[in-house]
Amino acid sequence: MKAVILAGGFGTRLRPLTCTVPKPMAKLLGRPVLSYILELLRAHGATDVTLTTAYMPEVIAEYIDAYPKQDMHLRCVEEAQPLGTAGSVKAALGDEKEPILIVSGDGFCDFDFTKILTYHREKGAAVTIVTTEVQDPREYGLVHTDASGAVIGFCEKPDWNGVSTSCANTGIYVLEPEILEYIPEKQSFDFSKDLFPMLLRKKLPIFGCLAEGYWCDIGDLTAYRTCQADMLAGKVRLPRRAVASGVYAEETLPEGEYQLVPPVCIGKDVVIGTGAVIGPNTVIGDGSYIGKGAKICESVLLQNTAVYDKAVVNQAVICENTVLKYGAQVFEESAVGADCVIGSHACVGPQACIWPKKYIANGTHVSGNLKYGVSRTELFSDNGICGLSGVELDPVRLSLLGRSIASSAIGKKIGIAADSACAGHAAYHILAGAMAVQGSSVWNFGECLLPQLYFYTAFCSLQSGIYISERGGRLRLQLFCAGGLPLPRSVQREIEARFHGGDFYRISPDGAKEISDMESLEAVYLRELVREAGTSLEGQQISVRCPNEKINMLLEDCLYRLETQSGDEITLKLNYDGTQVSAFHRECGWIPHDKLMAICCQAEFESGRDVAVAFDAPFALTAMAAVHGRRAIRYLHTPADDSDRDARRLALEQLYVRDALFLSIRLLGVLQRSGKSLPALLQSVPQFFVRRRTVPIKFSPTELLEVLHSPNAVPQKEGVLLENENGRVLLVPQKSGKKLRIFAESASYETACELCGDIEEKLAGH
Repeated sequence: MKAVILAGGFGTRLRPLTCTVPKPMAKLLGRPVLSYILELLRAHGATDVTLTTAYMPEVIAEYIDAYPKQDMHLRCVEEAQPLGTAGSVKAALGDEKEPILIVSGDGFCDFDFTKILTYHREKGAAVTIVTTEVQDPREYGLVHTDASGAVIGFCEKPDWNGVSTSCANTGIYVLEPEILEYIPEKQSFDFSKDLFPMLLRKKLPIFGCLAEGYWCDIGDLTAYRTCQADMLAGKVRLPRRAVASGVYAEETLPEGEYQLVPPVCIGKDVVIGTGAVIGPNTVIGDGSYIGKGAKICESVLLQNTAVYDKAVVNQAVICENTVLKYGAQVFEESAVGADCVIGSHACVGPQACIWPKKYIANGTHVSGNLKYGVSRTELFSDNGICGLSGVELDPVRLSLLGRSIASSAIGKKIGIAADSACAGHAAYHILAGAMAVQGSSVWNFGECLLPQLYFYTAFCSLQSGIYISERGGRLRLQLFCAGGLPLPRSVQREIEARFHGGDFYRISPDGAKEISDMESLEAVYLRELVREAGTSLEGQQISVRCPNEKINMLLEDCLYRLETQSGDEITLKLNYDGTQVSAFHRECGWIPHDKLMAICCQAEFESGRDVAVAFDAPFALTAMAAVHGRRAIRYLHTPADDSDRDARRLALEQLYVRDALFLSIRLLGVLQRSGKSLPALLQSVPQFFVRRRTVPIKFSPTELLEVLHSPNAVPQKEGVLLENENGRVLLVPQKSGKKLRIFAESASYETACELCGDIEEKLAGH
């Protein structure tokens, strides 16, 4: 068997552990991950193994030189330049004649490689992608297969609303040798992002093999600890030497009067003091010292660590050669890098990371990261970044958030604004200052409406915008791309990673930038709002109702300039944010936002233009567009790829889809130009009704198709669509994965309610 181990990863999310060793050399129960991979390959007959290296290649090369090779040929190939996963394999191999097994050095498994190769041959596959089922698919590349196992599509790290399978790509592949010809020479090329989608388009036979056994992507420090706990719990088919029930050691246990709470693993030459308590789910590395009365629980201590008397380590990772002095404490989800000293009675709080070679003074309390780190906490909810002012979003966290945004893909040129609340203004100044110090070009639009900031970011060609509002002491930060378009999932993940890891761009001392004052642009917004009508509105009698007085004043000023009269022929009612509007007419009562949008879209289609709408906009718009030979193209809420780029480009020119003020004026312009009444225009669009509900769910979103158990359920880019003769229902999980949004649409309101009720009843049974 010919095998390649991808051992070039930087392991950034495992820092500070990987500051001193490459990821494949991180130790599991005292041995490098790489040693387990090599043993598994040897057990399944691998005779020729190539390792591709990039980060700390000399450490891996030194290990391979000393490794007992016996009947297995091993060699390392260092990447001269970053070539991606596929590119590095291409560069490392020659003229191959047999299938090649590719194994990621980032993961740990006990899969049956022989069985996988047999599956590959039986299927006649050009490529076999080894998959496994995972509980939370959002952190993985997902593989969609049909009933025969043939791969039909991929999705890279989606949000819950884009999840429709739990089969994750393990980074283990079998390739026929001719597949190497599809990989370009000397350029960055990735298996999952580049090669496999290309082969799928060329209709080559790619199969997914759902492997049996254990697999763990050791992507962060939590996974690193969990993997070792699983090994201790017997979830992995690997030989372990037990000296007592649930107690594993390479040699006899240290002498002394201490307590071990199984399962635990104790390395060589370990000294344990009287009264110490170790375990459960704890690994103590070779040459370590545990003092009297120390307590170590659900933690990993690497070689030559010293935990002195009365010190406490709980659910943490302590790297090699680190010392915890008398009474020091390290708490949940924290990590201390190599060669650190944690002073007497010092405390490293939850979710903190201490970089290597740091000294924490006696009695010091560390509540954050000294330099870098990781955290699994998600910043973004469906409503943006939210939290109590001064608590979840205190000045320190706001400053970190500002630096994280400035260091991200959207942070070079960004607009910021706030509502009228004092807390929002304070948060606004902290964020703006932090971003400017970090080198961002910050455009200050001051106090304005959310839709106004949508307009300003598009008008000024900015990358993104941040709108800060406050209600009842709770701050809400809404981040979006130019024109109010939602942020891609990749950008959200990057901001979250930088926030929790303290991973910011480093700029020169004079790299800070001035904050540009753009508060005078409100006149431009009003001018463009007037232009949206496209004609004078003379003769129309309009009144405006909104709980936000600023919106009332702005719309009334606009209507005055358009020569309308104050009256109740049409009453426009907007929500506080200015993102939704309904209209009242005495002949037909209240007309909801969806139908007002449909009237405006109908006018666009009749004029020969397409419209870009949100992914969950009514499906009736698509049918209306088709009648006129046009399209209603949809942009996603949290896209995991760039498949909606055309919709986003068009959406930048159509602010009325997201701005209820622009929609209101456009609607009145359509009325004026058509010469028809609002009831008449309403009659000209197809009859449809939408029922929206958000309900809690007790199952994982990956099980949604199974719960629905319907042949009509079709996975979408976001959510699942059910369609029958009565209408359509779109089901979209929220970001938390704990609630489900239901969009039921039909030709009658009663049927839409019934469709929604049927789904709620089915979900309640699970």
